Amino acid sequence: MTTKQQKTDDISVGFLSYEFPPKIFGGVGVHVTELARHLAESIRQVHVFTSHVEGLDCQKAGSVFVHRSSKPLVPVSDRSYNMFERILNNFNVAGMMDKHPLNNNKLDLLNSQEELVRMAATEAKNDTGLLPVVTSHNTDVNKLKPDRLGVVMGQNVVDKVGRFTAVSKYMRTELDQTFGIASHVEGLDGQKAGSVYVSKSSKPLLPASNYSSKDFERVMTNFNVAGMVEKHLSSAGLDLLHSHGGLIQLAATEAKNDTGLPLVMTAHSTEINRLRPDRLSVVMEHNVVDKVDRFIAVSGYMRRELNQTFGINYNKITVIPNGVDTAIFKHQKADDIRRKYQLDNRFVVLFVGRDDPQKGVKYLVNAVKNLAKQIPEIMLVMVGHQDIYNDKNILCLPRVSRSELVKLHSLSDVFVLPSVYEPFGIVLLEAMACETPCIGIRTGGMPDIIDHDRTGLLVEPRSDEGISEAIARLYHDPEKRYRMGKKGRDKVISDFSWKDISDKTIKVYQQVLH
Repeated sequence: MTTKQQKTDDISVGFLSYEFPPKIFGGVGVHVTELARHLAESIRQVHVFTSHVEGLDCQKAGSVFVHRSSKPLVPVSDRSYNMFERILNNFNVAGMMDKHPLNNNKLDLLNSQEELVRMAATEAKNDTGLLPVVTSHNTDVNKLKPDRLGVVMGQNVVDKVGRFTAVSKYMRTELDQTFGIASHVEGLDGQKAGSVYVSKSSKPLLPASNYSSKDFERVMTNFNVAGMVEKHLSSAGLDLLHSHGGLIQLAATEAKNDTGLPLVMTAHSTEINRLRPDRLSVVMEHNVVDKVDRFIAVSGYMRRELNQTFGINYNKITVIPNGVDTAIFKHQKADDIRRKYQLDNRFVVLFVGRDDPQKGVKYLVNAVKNLAKQIPEIMLVMVGHQDIYNDKNILCLPRVSRSELVKLHSLSDVFVLPSVYEPFGIVLLEAMACETPCIGIRTGGMPDIIDHDRTGLLVEPRSDEGISEAIARLYHDPEKRYRMGKKGRDKVISDFSWKDISDKTIKVYQQVLH
């Protein structure tokens, strides 16, 4: 007979995450799902505010309440109020600061003249380091019918401004009363400018057709999620907010502004340091960091990256890793899967991950192709990839069920994660939990997971040769593979349990609230 665990902390937390089942793209979604489930066993309530899924509205599972965004409040077809177009124009204006030569004249400062371009002022300040002067003609938040996007842009820019000028004494008073800003009243005499250079925003540098409706959906989801937090603030009795992943940080910024609740952010990565940064996510990331009361980094590497990229003090960052459910991810018999994919008598090298350059797949593919000459039975199984290789030693499986994934881990001889940027690497935990020896890269958070030559091997980044040598070494030493697999699972159980991660997260909440 099982007894219900006594809740130890009277805390109600609001999770903000773009990913939540059934919409999961990677490690963030897994992390949010498991952490919410385990936190709910110890605190009063966990509310997850997340993106829209057709046919699913609000759900409740135990003490986890799931609130899903509605469809975009403003449809794309509404041309009289095309919010997405406004956002793209802001990005374009900011992008011109480093794209256009401006007749070889060096800019000394920025002057933002209009509320509709405040997002451009924020990003241009972040990109160029130039101090902006803002001329305030009105404050959107004080209009009879405030424009939601205008309010957000206005709130996000005020901390970036070097000096405000107001068009009247009334506006100076309004700036002071609304934002606590002392401003200069712009005189009426003015001065003649020697030369005026005009650079107009082109059609979007990345046009709306390239962004597609998905990016519009992301922006609207962020506004909707923030609106849901405000709507449920009283009924949910929220004590603090906890944001996860770069795709939701605009919602985190606005929800913090709207509610005044403490904000904790788990940094799974930094968008600006990716190989191909997403411009929208970079803007959201820059705007949220000053709003965060406490950061959680998933690895020591991420803690250093937060400090070096944003200047966040180390004492404001707590390292709490990702975890894995070892009751699900454990070694299993997999004869059926071995037969299904014709893997009998094969030396199986497994990779699990999305098709993204930062995953470094090309180095693993090259390594396996080189090894095939000396290990003809080698088979690289790539989960999450379409087959573009047409190679007898490569098997691509775009999608598999979780139960099949566990069996693929169990039957594999080696798991390799060749990423060039990997702040943590939750797939390593899943492989180790299934007693599969792992090869990782000596970068990011992987050294926090793999003890070199004990629970796995670490090689240098971007090295076909290094990966080849590591695979060959384990191929020729089955006893070492067996020992590494056993020790890997022991390490996962001792260092990466969700119960331990949940307890450490609650301590962060207590620090923020008290």
